[in-house]
Amino acid sequence: MVSNKQLTAYGLIIFTVSWGLQLLGTYFSGNVQSESIRLWFIALMFTPALITLLFSIKYPVFRSKLLWKPSTFFISTSLIAILIPAISGFLTLAVIQWSGKGQSEWFQFSISSVLVKGGPFLLGSGHQSWLLFSVNVLITACFYSILNVIVISGEELAWRGFLQGELCSRFGYTKGILLLGVIWSLWHLPAQLAGYNFPENPILGAFVLSTILLTAFSFFLGWLTIKSKSFIPAALAHSAYNTIEEGVISSITLKTPLLYEHIVKISITIIVGFIFYRLTKKWPDTVKNQKSN
Repeated sequence: MVSNKQLTAYGLIIFTVSWGLQLLGTYFSGNVQSESIRLWFIALMFTPALITLLFSIKYPVFRSKLLWKPSTFFISTSLIAILIPAISGFLTLAVIQWSGKGQSEWFQFSISSVLVKGGPFLLGSGHQSWLLFSVNVLITACFYSILNVIVISGEELAWRGFLQGELCSRFGYTKGILLLGVIWSLWHLPAQLAGYNFPENPILGAFVLSTILLTAFSFFLGWLTIKSKSFIPAALAHSAYNTIEEGVISSITLKTPLLYEHIVKISITIIVGFIFYRLTKKWPDTVKNQKSN
C-alpha cells in the first residue's frame, strides 16, 4: 500500500509545480484569457501525469495502483463518457432558452428539424432532421473528444487513474470522491482567482462554484473509472466536457449575468453526478474492490 508519507509528498509536489506554472503563466502573459497563456496551461495539464509516472518509477507500489487496463466495458463506458457531457451541454442550452435568459447563436430548433447556423460540426450546417442532427452531434463529439484526450490524460492519469483509488481506500467511496473533487478544484485555484473560467465572479467561482461543479462531475468520472477499470473513459468524458459541452454552452448569448449560466450548468452536473453515484452504490462488490485495491 502507498504510505501516507509517499502520498503526501506526491500531492505536495503536484500542487507546488502546478500552482507555480499557473502563477508564472499568469505573470508573463498578463491575462489568463490571452492566447499566450495556452502553452503554459498545456504544460500544466501534463504535470499530474508526469509526476505520477515519476513516482511510479521510484515506487513500484504506485505503478501497481494505476488503472489503465480497460475491461470488457471499455467501449460502452467510452460512449457514455462522450454522450453525457454532450447531453448536459444541450440541457443547459434548453433551460436557458426556455427561461428566456439567452439564445444560441449556433442552433434554431423546431419540431421537425434543427437549423445549424454555426459551430465546427463535421456533417455541416443548415437545416437538418433531428436524426441527422443527432448523428452530426455524436460524430463531432466523438472526434473532438478523442482528438483532445491525450492532453486531458495528463490530468486524468493522476486523478482517476491513481488518486481516486487511494482516497477511496482510505476514506470510503463517498468521502474519497468528495475529497478528490475538492483537490481537483483547488488544483485550478491560481488561474481561477485570476479570472479563468469565472471572470465575473473569480472568488466565488474559485472557492464555491468550481468545487461544487468538479465534485459533482467526479462522481460521474468515478463511475466510468470503476466500471471500465481504466482512467481512459474518464479522460474522454473530461475531454467531451471541454469540447462539445463547453462549445454548445459558449454559443449562448445571455441576457443575464454569466452567473445564471454557471448555476444552470452546475445544477445539471449535480443531477448527473447524483444519478451515477446511486448507480455505483448499487454495485457493493465493485465499490468494495475500489476501497481495497
